[in-house]
Amino acid sequence: MRFQRPTLILASAIAVVLAANGLNVGLSKSEFSKNFPAVVCPPTPSDITTAISVPSNKTPLRKTGTKSLSFIPAQTLRYMQVKAPVIIESQGVTPVVWQIRQGVWAGATICSSLQSDQWFVGGAADVTSRGKIMIVNSGLSSAIVDLQIWNEIGIQPTKPITLEANSYRELGLDSLAPGSREIVIRALTRSGRVTSYLLDERGRGLRALGGDIVNFAPKAAKEIYIPAVPHSVRKVGGNSVELPHSLRLLVPGELDARVTVKVLSTDGSFIPTGFENKILKSGSVINLPLNPNLPNSKFGLHISSDEPLVASVFSPTFAQNKSDFIWSTSVQELGEISLAIAGLAPQLVFIGGAISLDIEMTLDKGKRKVLKVRGDEISTIKIPDGVREIRFSEVGKGIYGAGLISTKSGYGYFPLAPGSVQTKSSVPIANIGVLTP
Repeated sequence: MRFQRPTLILASAIAVVLAANGLNVGLSKSEFSKNFPAVVCPPTPSDITTAISVPSNKTPLRKTGTKSLSFIPAQTLRYMQVKAPVIIESQGVTPVVWQIRQGVWAGATICSSLQSDQWFVGGAADVTSRGKIMIVNSGLSSAIVDLQIWNEIGIQPTKPITLEANSYRELGLDSLAPGSREIVIRALTRSGRVTSYLLDERGRGLRALGGDIVNFAPKAAKEIYIPAVPHSVRKVGGNSVELPHSLRLLVPGELDARVTVKVLSTDGSFIPTGFENKILKSGSVINLPLNPNLPNSKFGLHISSDEPLVASVFSPTFAQNKSDFIWSTSVQELGEISLAIAGLAPQLVFIGGAISLDIEMTLDKGKRKVLKVRGDEISTIKIPDGVREIRFSEVGKGIYGAGLISTKSGYGYFPLAPGSVQTKSSVPIANIGVLTP
């Protein structure tokens, strides 16, 4: 009996310690909510047709600029947007947008969630310009965006833009930097849920000169990859004439940059004459002629610099007996992402060192098929008709990709990038224990 009482006291102490530890664990336990932010698609300017590929006919969407904030099912795999931009709950599948001015030009882009910093390397503000920047505030509070503008002379005065809640604005490029032949625009969001898009459309008198959507780059960088530049050859008087390209560059910092441009093609990789350790002056937009002397094909660019810069390639195109132009822009490194491409059948171009990835295709009838892409420095794959969604998996390191679309109205380019990235937020836990002193 003399040992029972100490034993009971020890057992009680252990029980109290374990209970206390268990209570602490319960109080410190955290739960998280994971979600993909909704994506915003560009508005549809006058006399332009917009088709948005969505993951399924049940994908929820709503229009901006209306009193109703309710989402309704898309009821189709290709949503025909009338005017106001739409907000789509695509849950990690990025919708691809196809815009055309019937028989004149075509362009492509992706729907994106809010963006705090966007670089648009392309467009003009001279007498031929009919382009515009389109700014969408999908939030329920007002927004302020600073438009920083560079041209061939240097940086121009910043233009602050204010938007009401749940609204959008279209601003002509010729009003932002009148007379500028070469421009770069940085849209820097100070407040609000903002996504911007840039449309470069040109004409001379009654003659249309083509158009395209200029996809944005998220930041200036020292290493830039532009995966898909279409190189067109046109018959003129019985002779084959290569259509020229123009490389647009801007070093936005205070120091000049030393830049090397490498061309990646199926015919080999090389540095064009005059593009090795080329000195670029900072603060002004520079256009350099780029004529790589290649057959009718696609090529990519790897641009290395000792100072951060932004870049894109302007290319006249000729496909399906239709002249147009296209802006091939820089992209981020490819990851395991999904894109909705119903009705598009794009050609995908990948560049990098050793290219290795799988493409899982979802067909219109729900069947799945996997394509394995392997190659060195550059690889291309044509997505067949009838594919509504593609997903990239088993993606190797250092791979960059973009899609090209060719129709009777013109040529389009879009980056293989996610429209939104999964976010994680903590969920408050109700516990009576926090109310006791």
